[in-house]
Amino acid sequence: MVDTRVQYMGIELKNPFVVSSSSLTDSAAKVKKCEDHGAGAVVLKSLFEEEIQAEIDSSMEGAEHTEAIDYIREIQTGAGLKRYTTLIRDAKKAVSIPVIASVNAVTHNWWEKHVPSLAEAGADAIELNISLMPYDYKDSEAAVRDFYVKTVETVCKSIDIPVTVKIGYHFTAIPAVVDALIWAGAKGVVLFNRFYQLDIDINNLQLKSGSPMSTPGDLALPLRWITMLYGKTEAELAASSGIHKGTDAVKALLAGAQVAYVCSTLYKNGYEHLKTMQTELEEWMAKQNFESIPSFRGRLSQKRSDKPETFERLQYIQALVGQS
Repeated sequence: MVDTRVQYMGIELKNPFVVSSSSLTDSAAKVKKCEDHGAGAVVLKSLFEEEIQAEIDSSMEGAEHTEAIDYIREIQTGAGLKRYTTLIRDAKKAVSIPVIASVNAVTHNWWEKHVPSLAEAGADAIELNISLMPYDYKDSEAAVRDFYVKTVETVCKSIDIPVTVKIGYHFTAIPAVVDALIWAGAKGVVLFNRFYQLDIDINNLQLKSGSPMSTPGDLALPLRWITMLYGKTEAELAASSGIHKGTDAVKALLAGAQVAYVCSTLYKNGYEHLKTMQTELEEWMAKQNFESIPSFRGRLSQKRSDKPETFERLQYIQALVGQS
């Protein structure tokens, strides 16, 4: 019998499959479905600062007095937080697996003031979903990185539960960013955030949404950076995007990931697909004679390779020898 237990941010999970923040985890009943079908942990649907701000803006229509505006802002923010802390408490009552709260905010003060209430509600950890997309040519890489670091520092000083940070891949030096986040207090880093996908309707000459779903091919990017980072950083790495089968999770673990985030595949195949993925992982481990996940985690990382330079020049080598 193989042992699929893993540690993530100091928390024990029965397996490495973590259901990502999405509408799949926006209620206690859905979180219970995740557990019933074999999830190792769940990340609750994100609490968005902009969502609360939209409620505030709607409520302030017609309000002119400064004190009235401040009062409305406080009431609406409190209502949004109350809904989310209720979700955390209800989810914790419904399941025994770890429940990770997710926050998506864009101002330092907001994080500092409101994240502690999520920890107090019983969340096992906090995921900072920092989906900052610089759009102004005046924004420098240093300024963007500084925002991430200061945000993590602010949150980690205000709570005593583990923090993981979900980042995008639009950085010049991803290893430096990951290291800076760990020094700032984060325990884990999720690679990578899936930003809003843009498409163009050429018939109606309009912008439209691209597919929100990942494909198995999207796993290549997380794999590249996890293989490069494993063993060189204190960060516990989570692979996100492109994990559709149990064998995809195997790849992420071989690269060095602690856990594998799943989302799009559950939209396509239902919650029950979690059991299929778990079975595929167990069958692969048995076939390869691995009794536990730590026995093979990072086996194919750059750190454990006898030819580490191939990880840095893999695309060029393949082009030269004619492989796709």
